[in-house]
Amino acid sequence: MSGDDAVSLIPFDRSHAPLLAEWLARPHVAPWHPDPGAWLRWALNPPQEGAHALIDWDGRPIGYLRWQKVSRETLDNIGLFEIPAGSVDIDILIGETDSVGRGLGPKAFSLLIDALRLDESVRLLGLSPSIDNVVAQRAYAKAGFRKARDYDPPGFGRCALMVMRLEG
Repeated sequence: MSGDDAVSLIPFDRSHAPLLAEWLARPHVAPWHPDPGAWLRWALNPPQEGAHALIDWDGRPIGYLRWQKVSRETLDNIGLFEIPAGSVDIDILIGETDSVGRGLGPKAFSLLIDALRLDESVRLLGLSPSIDNVVAQRAYAKAGFRKARDYDPPGFGRCALMVMRLEG
């Protein structure tokens, strides 16, 4: 079986936290995740509206994907007034260096998007990479996300708001 065909999402559990911590410290990941402790706390205790998974490639964990529905209050607090409440915010990282640039992130997104389409209340998906992270923006565009605008969420620096509408 070709490795590119074997991308799957597997349940994240507490035993995966050391691997996530290792990925967050890697040179190609760390600049985009300045507070790895916050990521680890989220992973160990996801919010009620949140979920997460490891990205598995051909039997090997290579990344992490998390998502959550976002409230009107949260959206308003970060200046995203045009985004509907209940939209899903997604974060992804490819932690294994040899897996970067192989199109595995977009394949993982595709699996998640297929699952999210089953929830008719979800009309919009969003991502907020740093405006300086052009590699991530290209990968997200490859997965079908489009840049809506730049914005400044508190504590994160200038970000690109990238969205995907889920119709019907």
